[in-house]
Amino acid sequence: MNKKRASIAFASLCLIATLKAWKKNKCLKRNKKQWWIRPGLRHRATSGFYSTLRFKLRQQNPQWFNNFVRMSCEDFDYLVEHLTPYIGKSNTRFRKAISVGERLAVTLRYLATGDSFSSLMTVFLIGKTTICHIVHETCAAIFTALKDKFLKVPNTPGQWAEVADQFAKRWNFPNCCGALDGKHIMIQAPANCGSEYFNYKKFNSIVLMALVDAEYKFLFVEVGAYGRESDGGVFARCTLSTALADNTINFPPRRPLPNEADPMPFVIIADDAFPLKPYILKPFSYREQVMSHKIFNYRLSRARNVVENVFGICAARFRILRRPMDVKPENAKTIVLAICVIHNFLISTNSSYLTRTDTDNEINGELVAGNWRLELGPNGKLISLRASTTLDRPADDAINVRAAFMEYFMTPYGEVPWQYNRTIIHNSF
Repeated sequence: MNKKRASIAFASLCLIATLKAWKKNKCLKRNKKQWWIRPGLRHRATSGFYSTLRFKLRQQNPQWFNNFVRMSCEDFDYLVEHLTPYIGKSNTRFRKAISVGERLAVTLRYLATGDSFSSLMTVFLIGKTTICHIVHETCAAIFTALKDKFLKVPNTPGQWAEVADQFAKRWNFPNCCGALDGKHIMIQAPANCGSEYFNYKKFNSIVLMALVDAEYKFLFVEVGAYGRESDGGVFARCTLSTALADNTINFPPRRPLPNEADPMPFVIIADDAFPLKPYILKPFSYREQVMSHKIFNYRLSRARNVVENVFGICAARFRILRRPMDVKPENAKTIVLAICVIHNFLISTNSSYLTRTDTDNEINGELVAGNWRLELGPNGKLISLRASTTLDRPADDAINVRAAFMEYFMTPYGEVPWQYNRTIIHNSF
């Protein structure tokens, strides 16, 4: 009886050992690469875009190259030079490294078109997994390399005063240090995320919060808040909100509005999605308005239109913003930050990136829509944060500051000649 039990136990152990060995061999076979490089991708050096068409485009028709990567040859070379310390790779005896220029071209094409990694694979003859790594690494490098020069928040009273002078000169809105707004950036729902990213427009998103100057440049950007968060919650947790509330943003001391005697604070202008503060101006309620309220709303909307233009121009130039990003939220954040700093870089270095017809303009007080509106159409714009529905009464200081600006815009030296004709249709901005 004992011999029979022993033989059964031995047979069981042998069977278990055989199954383990079989599973191990199966796993090894499954993980073993079928090839080092796919056969269709082995001729990248002779047939890929970067090694063939790039030279022809640059020499024969630079505008085509500009359309392909959304920047001139000179700007492209500048970025290659400054990104080399961050993403440059060394050749090995097994294969040559993908150059910095090719990595940048792949990334810019992805941002410009929003094409899938599989689609880019057929153009550049680079594996889609490799392209995925290249895009995320290069976007992070772009932001790191350029942010200190092209996306730096003003940190002295003098720098903020220069921003305010731009708004006064260009948009007739004195003591304004920027236009603030937030937009939803579409993403694919991450695994096991529940409803964290599901916003009021019924799609998944992260929030881009931005402050813009009068020259259509980003002054401050923050990306990554959950799409489901309320408007007030997103701004309350924003670092800009904290800096404004603590008065650590280094705004200049109060100064009178032109031809006025009483000192007025420097402010940021925003829409209904933000709270009324002594340092943030928002429109009056659009219900049962008196003429002075209509004029204030028109003047604020007219100046705040710069931030709408910036978002629209970015979405028109970089179409990845117009479709759900099929990447992790942290990678989507890196992509958006890279787009913001590239936008500032191109405005500073490329005079053809942003022309007069690209932005909204006024001719004798009449709005002329910019080219970005025609390209995006009525349904192509980025989605704004939901308008505030809070019933909390603003502080008296905030109410008084807004009233003072309203009164100033009604005076002969604070008005613009056409404002009384535009108050009825100010929402066109």
